[in-house]
Amino acid sequence: MLEPVRVQPAAPGPLPAGAPAGGAAAPAGPAVTPVAAWAALVGAPGTLLVAGVALLALGVPAAGAALLALAVGLVAAALVVGSPHRLLDQLATRPADAVAEARLVSLVEAMCVADGVPLPRLLVLEDAAPNALVLGGGPADAALVVTSGLLTCLDRMELEALVAHELSHVKRGDLAVAATAARALSLAALWWPAAAQAMLRLAGSTRESLADQAAVRVTRYPPALAAALDKLAAAPSTRPSGLSPWTTRLTGPLWCSPLREARPPRPMAGVLDLGERAALLREL
Repeated sequence: MLEPVRVQPAAPGPLPAGAPAGGAAAPAGPAVTPVAAWAALVGAPGTLLVAGVALLALGVPAAGAALLALAVGLVAAALVVGSPHRLLDQLATRPADAVAEARLVSLVEAMCVADGVPLPRLLVLEDAAPNALVLGGGPADAALVVTSGLLTCLDRMELEALVAHELSHVKRGDLAVAATAARALSLAALWWPAAAQAMLRLAGSTRESLADQAAVRVTRYPPALAAALDKLAAAPSTRPSGLSPWTTRLTGPLWCSPLREARPPRPMAGVLDLGERAALLREL
Protein backbone atom coordinates (compact mmCIF):
# COMPACT_ATOMS: atom_id res chain seq x y z
CA MET A 1 0.00 0.00 0.00
CA LEU A 2 1.27 3.49 -0.83
CA GLU A 3 2.35 5.61 2.09
CA PRO A 4 1.06 9.18 2.41
CA VAL A 5 3.50 11.97 1.79
CA ARG A 6 4.18 14.17 4.80
CA VAL A 7 4.86 17.87 4.71
CA GLN A 8 8.65 17.63 4.78
CA PRO A 9 9.44 14.34 3.09
CA ALA A 10 13.02 13.40 2.36
CA ALA A 11 11.97 12.66 -1.18
CA PRO A 12 8.54 12.77 -2.87
CA GLY A 13 6.82 9.40 -3.05
CA PRO A 14 5.32 7.97 -6.21
CA LEU A 15 1.96 9.18 -7.42
CA PRO A 16 -0.95 6.73 -7.20
CA ALA A 17 -1.33 4.53 -10.23
CA GLY A 18 -3.47 6.26 -12.81
CA ALA A 19 -2.92 9.75 -11.43
CA PRO A 20 -1.60 12.30 -13.91
CA ALA A 21 2.03 13.27 -13.67
CA GLY A 22 3.24 16.67 -12.56
CA GLY A 23 3.89 16.54 -8.83
CA ALA A 24 1.47 18.15 -6.44
CA ALA A 25 0.13 20.77 -8.81
CA ALA A 26 -3.66 21.00 -8.83
CA PRO A 27 -5.65 20.81 -12.04
CA ALA A 28 -5.58 24.21 -13.68
CA GLY A 29 -8.52 26.50 -13.20
CA PRO A 30 -12.06 26.12 -11.91
CA ALA A 31 -14.69 24.05 -13.74
CA VAL A 32 -16.65 27.25 -14.51
CA THR A 33 -14.97 30.47 -15.60
CA PRO A 34 -15.60 33.70 -13.66
CA VAL A 35 -17.07 35.17 -16.85
CA ALA A 36 -20.24 33.08 -16.49
CA ALA A 37 -20.71 34.14 -12.88
CA TRP A 38 -20.12 37.81 -13.66
CA ALA A 39 -22.57 37.58 -16.57
CA ALA A 40 -25.21 36.35 -14.14
CA LEU A 41 -24.43 39.18 -11.73
CA VAL A 42 -24.85 41.95 -14.29
CA GLY A 43 -27.55 40.29 -16.39
CA ALA A 44 -30.78 41.75 -14.96
CA PRO A 45 -29.25 45.09 -13.86
CA GLY A 46 -27.62 45.35 -17.28
CA THR A 47 -31.02 45.02 -18.95
CA LEU A 48 -32.40 47.75 -16.69
CA LEU A 49 -29.38 49.90 -17.45
CA VAL A 50 -29.90 49.59 -21.20
CA ALA A 51 -33.61 50.34 -20.82
CA GLY A 52 -32.84 53.38 -18.68
CA VAL A 53 -30.39 54.77 -21.21
CA ALA A 54 -32.92 54.17 -23.97
CA LEU A 55 -35.62 56.05 -22.09
CA LEU A 56 -33.25 58.95 -21.49
CA ALA A 57 -32.47 59.04 -25.19
CA LEU A 58 -36.19 59.03 -26.00
CA GLY A 59 -36.78 62.04 -23.78
CA VAL A 60 -38.31 60.27 -20.78
CA PRO A 61 -35.85 61.37 -18.11
CA ALA A 62 -37.83 60.45 -15.00
CA ALA A 63 -38.41 56.83 -15.98
CA GLY A 64 -34.90 56.50 -17.40
CA ALA A 65 -33.29 57.83 -14.22
CA ALA A 66 -35.44 55.52 -12.10
CA LEU A 67 -34.33 52.45 -14.07
CA LEU A 68 -30.69 53.51 -13.88
CA ALA A 69 -30.96 53.99 -10.11
CA LEU A 70 -32.66 50.61 -9.75
CA ALA A 71 -29.93 48.90 -11.77
CA VAL A 72 -27.17 50.45 -9.68
CA GLY A 73 -29.05 49.64 -6.48
CA LEU A 74 -29.48 45.99 -7.42
CA VAL A 75 -25.80 45.54 -8.17
CA ALA A 76 -24.77 47.32 -4.96
CA ALA A 77 -27.18 45.26 -2.87
CA ALA A 78 -26.05 41.99 -4.45
CA LEU A 79 -22.38 42.81 -3.83
CA VAL A 80 -23.07 43.36 -0.13
CA VAL A 81 -25.80 40.81 0.61
CA GLY A 82 -24.08 37.90 -1.10
CA SER A 83 -20.53 38.62 0.02
CA PRO A 84 -18.46 35.81 1.57
CA HIS A 85 -18.28 37.76 4.84
CA ARG A 86 -22.08 37.93 5.02
CA LEU A 87 -22.36 34.20 4.34
CA LEU A 88 -19.82 33.46 7.07
CA ASP A 89 -21.83 35.59 9.49
CA GLN A 90 -24.91 33.51 8.68
CA LEU A 91 -23.05 30.29 9.55
CA ALA A 92 -22.43 31.49 13.12
CA THR A 93 -18.95 29.99 13.39
CA ARG A 94 -16.22 30.59 15.95
CA PRO A 95 -12.43 30.76 15.51
CA ALA A 96 -10.66 27.45 15.91
CA ASP A 97 -8.99 27.11 19.29
CA ALA A 98 -5.25 26.51 19.04
CA VAL A 99 -5.43 24.13 22.00
CA ALA A 100 -8.80 22.42 21.70
CA GLU A 101 -8.44 22.05 17.91
CA ALA A 102 -4.66 21.64 17.84
CA ARG A 103 -4.88 18.71 15.43
CA LEU A 104 -6.86 20.77 12.91
CA VAL A 105 -4.58 23.79 13.23
CA SER A 106 -1.41 21.77 12.71
CA LEU A 107 -2.84 19.86 9.75
CA VAL A 108 -4.02 23.02 8.01
CA GLU A 109 -0.66 24.72 8.53
CA ALA A 110 1.15 21.67 7.18
CA MET A 111 -1.09 21.27 4.15
CA CYS A 112 -0.80 24.96 3.29
CA VAL A 113 2.96 24.52 3.13
CA ALA A 114 2.60 21.35 1.04
CA ASP A 115 0.10 22.92 -1.37
CA GLY A 116 1.65 26.38 -1.53
CA VAL A 117 -1.42 28.35 -0.46
CA PRO A 118 -1.81 31.08 2.19
CA LEU A 119 -3.09 30.01 5.60
CA PRO A 120 -6.86 30.57 5.70
CA ARG A 121 -8.85 31.65 8.72
CA LEU A 122 -9.88 28.53 10.62
CA LEU A 123 -13.47 28.50 11.82
CA VAL A 124 -15.49 25.84 13.62
CA LEU A 125 -19.25 25.43 13.32
CA GLU A 126 -20.61 23.71 16.41
CA ASP A 127 -22.79 21.02 14.86
CA ALA A 128 -22.82 17.23 14.90
CA ALA A 129 -23.21 16.96 11.12
CA PRO A 130 -19.78 16.24 9.59
CA ASN A 131 -18.98 18.66 6.79
CA ALA A 132 -16.64 21.45 5.66
CA LEU A 133 -16.39 24.27 3.16
CA VAL A 134 -14.12 27.15 2.27
CA LEU A 135 -15.40 30.65 1.50
CA GLY A 136 -13.76 33.88 0.40
CA GLY A 137 -13.11 36.09 -2.55
CA GLY A 138 -9.68 34.58 -3.14
CA PRO A 139 -6.66 33.05 -1.40
CA ALA A 140 -5.90 36.21 0.59
CA ASP A 141 -9.20 36.20 2.51
CA ALA A 142 -10.14 32.50 2.46
CA ALA A 143 -11.88 31.01 5.50
CA LEU A 144 -12.00 27.27 6.12
CA VAL A 145 -15.10 26.15 8.02
CA VAL A 146 -15.32 22.71 9.59
CA THR A 147 -18.06 21.36 11.79
CA SER A 148 -17.33 19.95 15.24
CA GLY A 149 -18.92 16.73 14.01
CA LEU A 150 -16.28 16.44 11.30
CA LEU A 151 -13.47 16.80 13.82
CA THR A 152 -15.03 14.06 15.92
CA CYS A 153 -15.64 11.46 13.23
CA LEU A 154 -12.43 11.61 11.16
CA ASP A 155 -9.05 10.26 12.15
CA ARG A 156 -5.88 12.25 11.49
CA MET A 157 -5.19 10.94 7.98
CA GLU A 158 -8.81 11.34 6.92
CA LEU A 159 -8.92 14.89 8.27
CA GLU A 160 -5.65 15.69 6.50
CA ALA A 161 -7.14 14.44 3.22
CA LEU A 162 -10.32 16.47 3.66
CA VAL A 163 -8.35 19.59 4.53
CA ALA A 164 -6.35 19.06 1.33
CA HIS A 165 -9.65 18.83 -0.55
CA GLU A 166 -10.85 22.16 0.79
CA LEU A 167 -7.52 23.89 0.22
CA SER A 168 -7.56 22.71 -3.39
CA HIS A 169 -10.56 25.00 -3.94
CA VAL A 170 -8.33 27.89 -2.88
CA LYS A 171 -5.53 26.90 -5.22
CA ARG A 172 -7.78 26.11 -8.20
CA GLY A 173 -9.46 29.52 -8.19
CA ASP A 174 -12.88 28.20 -7.18
CA LEU A 175 -13.36 30.85 -4.50
CA ALA A 176 -13.69 33.82 -6.86
CA VAL A 177 -16.20 31.98 -9.05
CA ALA A 178 -18.30 30.89 -6.07
CA ALA A 179 -18.20 34.36 -4.50
CA THR A 180 -19.38 36.02 -7.70
CA ALA A 181 -22.10 33.40 -8.20
CA ALA A 182 -23.35 33.95 -4.64
CA ARG A 183 -23.52 37.70 -5.19
CA ALA A 184 -25.36 37.20 -8.49
CA LEU A 185 -28.01 35.04 -6.83
CA SER A 186 -28.12 36.61 -3.37
CA LEU A 187 -31.33 38.57 -3.90
CA ALA A 188 -33.13 35.88 -5.89
CA ALA A 189 -32.22 33.29 -3.26
CA LEU A 190 -34.38 35.12 -0.73
CA TRP A 191 -37.51 33.78 -2.42
CA TRP A 192 -36.49 31.48 -5.31
CA PRO A 193 -35.90 27.81 -4.33
CA ALA A 194 -34.31 27.09 -7.71
CA ALA A 195 -31.49 29.47 -6.79
CA ALA A 196 -29.69 26.44 -5.34
CA GLN A 197 -29.57 24.76 -8.75
CA ALA A 198 -28.52 28.02 -10.38
CA MET A 199 -25.75 28.37 -7.80
CA LEU A 200 -24.63 24.84 -8.58
CA ARG A 201 -24.40 25.58 -12.29
CA LEU A 202 -22.51 28.83 -11.79
CA ALA A 203 -20.13 27.45 -9.16
CA GLY A 204 -19.55 24.29 -11.20
CA SER A 205 -21.26 20.92 -10.83
CA THR A 206 -17.91 19.08 -10.95
CA ARG A 207 -16.08 21.32 -8.45
CA GLU A 208 -16.11 18.76 -5.62
CA SER A 209 -14.95 15.78 -7.65
CA LEU A 210 -12.20 17.89 -9.24
CA ALA A 211 -11.14 19.02 -5.77
CA ASP A 212 -10.93 15.35 -4.75
CA GLN A 213 -8.49 14.69 -7.58
CA ALA A 214 -6.44 17.77 -6.72
CA ALA A 215 -6.28 16.79 -3.05
CA VAL A 216 -4.83 13.34 -3.63
CA ARG A 217 -2.13 14.83 -5.83
CA VAL A 218 -0.96 16.62 -2.69
CA THR A 219 -1.43 13.87 -0.09
CA ARG A 220 -0.60 11.07 -2.57
CA TYR A 221 -2.86 8.75 -0.59
CA PRO A 222 -6.36 8.41 -2.13
CA PRO A 223 -7.59 5.81 0.42
CA ALA A 224 -7.62 8.44 3.19
CA LEU A 225 -9.95 10.79 1.30
CA ALA A 226 -12.09 7.87 0.14
CA ALA A 227 -12.47 6.76 3.78
CA ALA A 228 -13.40 10.32 4.82
CA LEU A 229 -16.08 10.52 2.13
CA ASP A 230 -17.40 7.11 3.20
CA LYS A 231 -17.80 8.40 6.77
CA LEU A 232 -19.67 11.47 5.54
CA ALA A 233 -21.92 9.23 3.43
CA ALA A 234 -22.66 7.03 6.45
CA ALA A 235 -23.53 9.96 8.72
CA PRO A 236 -27.25 10.48 9.55
CA SER A 237 -26.95 13.95 8.03
CA THR A 238 -24.19 16.21 6.72
CA ARG A 239 -26.41 19.29 6.79
CA PRO A 240 -25.71 21.58 9.75
CA SER A 241 -28.86 22.42 11.64
CA GLY A 242 -30.17 25.94 11.86
CA LEU A 243 -29.14 27.11 8.39
CA SER A 244 -31.71 29.38 6.79
CA PRO A 245 -33.09 28.50 3.33
CA TRP A 246 -31.20 31.52 1.96
CA THR A 247 -27.89 30.35 3.39
CA THR A 248 -28.50 26.79 2.23
CA ARG A 249 -29.27 27.89 -1.32
CA LEU A 250 -26.11 29.99 -1.63
CA THR A 251 -23.66 27.71 0.16
CA GLY A 252 -25.22 24.29 -0.51
CA PRO A 253 -23.09 23.34 -3.54
CA LEU A 254 -19.92 24.61 -1.84
CA TRP A 255 -19.78 22.09 1.03
CA CYS A 256 -17.63 18.98 0.70
CA SER A 257 -20.87 17.05 1.06
CA PRO A 258 -23.21 19.39 -0.87
CA LEU A 259 -26.39 20.38 0.95
CA ARG A 260 -29.83 19.72 -0.44
CA GLU A 261 -32.66 21.98 0.60
CA ALA A 262 -35.32 19.38 -0.24
CA ARG A 263 -36.37 16.92 2.45
CA PRO A 264 -35.74 14.11 1.85
CA PRO A 265 -32.67 15.24 -0.13
CA ARG A 266 -32.84 14.69 -3.87
CA PRO A 267 -29.76 14.03 -6.02
CA MET A 268 -28.29 17.05 -7.78
CA ALA A 269 -28.21 16.57 -11.52
CA GLY A 270 -24.66 16.16 -12.79
CA VAL A 271 -23.15 15.91 -9.28
CA LEU A 272 -21.45 12.71 -8.13
CA ASP A 273 -22.60 11.57 -4.71
CA LEU A 274 -20.16 10.78 -1.93
CA GLY A 275 -20.10 7.07 -2.70
CA GLU A 276 -19.33 7.67 -6.37
CA ARG A 277 -16.54 10.08 -5.51
CA ALA A 278 -15.03 7.58 -3.06
CA ALA A 279 -15.22 4.84 -5.70
CA LEU A 280 -13.34 7.00 -8.19
CA LEU A 281 -10.61 7.62 -5.65
CA ARG A 282 -10.21 3.89 -5.07
CA GLU A 283 -9.54 3.41 -8.77
CA LEU A 284 -6.40 5.58 -8.59
